[in-house]
Amino acid sequence: MQVNIENQGEYRKYIFLREERYQFQGLRNENYIESELKVTLSSIQNEKPVFTVEMPFYKQSNKDGMYKWVGDLHELREKIVCTLDENGQLGKIINLTEVQNKWREIKPKIILKHRSEKYREIFIKGVEELLEDGEQLADALRFAMPYQLLFPGIHFKEFKKNQVLNGYRELPNFIATKNVPIITEERISELGDGRYQIDVKGSIDEDRFGQDKVTAMIRILKNRPRVPTLLQLNYMERYLLEEWPWSEQSMCMSLAQIPGTLYREEKNILKALPHDHSTA
Repeated sequence: MQVNIENQGEYRKYIFLREERYQFQGLRNENYIESELKVTLSSIQNEKPVFTVEMPFYKQSNKDGMYKWVGDLHELREKIVCTLDENGQLGKIINLTEVQNKWREIKPKIILKHRSEKYREIFIKGVEELLEDGEQLADALRFAMPYQLLFPGIHFKEFKKNQVLNGYRELPNFIATKNVPIITEERISELGDGRYQIDVKGSIDEDRFGQDKVTAMIRILKNRPRVPTLLQLNYMERYLLEEWPWSEQSMCMSLAQIPGTLYREEKNILKALPHDHSTA
């Protein structure tokens, strides 16, 4: 699947839906997200596509704790301009200065709104460190939703019938370790109407995952040496393809759990709205 200069200026609009369920020890949280996206193939630079991802509408159900911060910082993601890397995933952030300026604009009201919170300064410092350079921001967004579903790395691959290709994903922000690294197996199939579907199954990359750190943390929290600590993961993606670089519908579902300690379930759906092949 190759990028063509003729596609420059084309865009698609999407609806993005996300469900999150999280339980750790006795703490339970749920969150439901609905947003609208406009994704434009803005230009071609050094034979690589440049995309503009705009998020004009964003709504979430949970406005407590960390979720409150996520909602308040949404304005930083209202417009992201990025390239793709050699794997076909989110690469370089082109409009970093624009994002930094947006942070300077909203920072005073963020500080005021969260002035009574104990960990406010830690969160503020974290945001500023994240925005110091484009590489850090790109690393944070690459496997975050909806960017992972938009740029999963499948478009630069040459799929053949009955062939399994491998890929890489991450489950971000995991306890005791930065993320859960995931190895994927990816297959293409032709549907009855001539369209194509790509199915992805993932498993933990044992060589990269810090299971020992997770084990140590849980044993300290539980104060029991023989408590179950092994992470179990169910992971899948599915893409119904239209034409490069667009998909009609994309889905990612994951369930990460450590029996008796952790339950983390996520469902993500990205659905294209009807379009007329217009250019932006």
